[in-house]
Amino acid sequence: MVQPRPRKSKLWEYIDRTHITEEMIQDLTDFKSNSINHKLSIWNPHTNGVRYLKELISYICTTLSPREWDKLTRIQKRETGEPYSIRFNNETVCLDYLQTVFEITFIEDHFEFQKKSLIEIGAGYGRTCHAILSNYDIDRYTIIDLKNALEVAKRYLNIVLDKKRYKKITFVDIGHFDDTHDRQYDLCINIDSFSEMDENTVRSYLKFINEQCAYFFVKNPVGKYMDKSLDTHAEGDEVVKMALSTGLLRDIIDIHDNREVAKQSQKFIKAYCPSKIWDCVKHGWAKPWSFYWQALYSKKETS
Repeated sequence: MVQPRPRKSKLWEYIDRTHITEEMIQDLTDFKSNSINHKLSIWNPHTNGVRYLKELISYICTTLSPREWDKLTRIQKRETGEPYSIRFNNETVCLDYLQTVFEITFIEDHFEFQKKSLIEIGAGYGRTCHAILSNYDIDRYTIIDLKNALEVAKRYLNIVLDKKRYKKITFVDIGHFDDTHDRQYDLCINIDSFSEMDENTVRSYLKFINEQCAYFFVKNPVGKYMDKSLDTHAEGDEVVKMALSTGLLRDIIDIHDNREVAKQSQKFIKAYCPSKIWDCVKHGWAKPWSFYWQALYSKKETS
């Protein structure tokens, strides 16, 4: 019996006509980042962002410890809002709550959450509050934020939490920031927002933390970047200019050079220490983002 000879599929006839033409392969200077390699080796990141995000989530799931899985599965209704998610071990998993699990696990090594009073500055839609209230029996949780962001958190947390847990939350508009000064807090949390505030605003919050809090957890970028290939500066040069002007750490660095990030992290640790009466009890890279760092500080008399 005559065996059929190998032949080009219709798909590869199309690819040869459009992506790997004789003309295109004459110059291989940058072929690993153009359409040639996007058909030979890797998916085009410009058009496959969701694919890469889901692959990242899948990989991270393979690295979770039993302790981290326990924390994740205690957080109910994570699928609210239809995030980009995958299924792993019969659980729906998104990147937001994976980060939250890493954050509270980091804090837990040196801080006892049970029966404590917490305040979060800039809570986003409330994922951290959701995770902490789902994993620990705390006394109260205060969120301070801008009016519209605060409204998002109110609505979201009202959906995902039961009434008993939701009643533990106090929502404070920044216009009423002074209302938070009449009590002490065991832990203050800031995740990915100090870097987007004016420097004077950050320093005002650090002064508040110094006077009103016993522990402080911060997770933010160690610097700024100008790599246009990452987002094409899609929102325009004016928005880029505004982003470069905010926060305490405004050095422009190569955020995908691990040694440069590690060097810059020393500035991070110093910049976010509320005052000389505080110790940094723990710090480290905040996975999975290459240029994010996290640190936990405590007042010396609390250590």
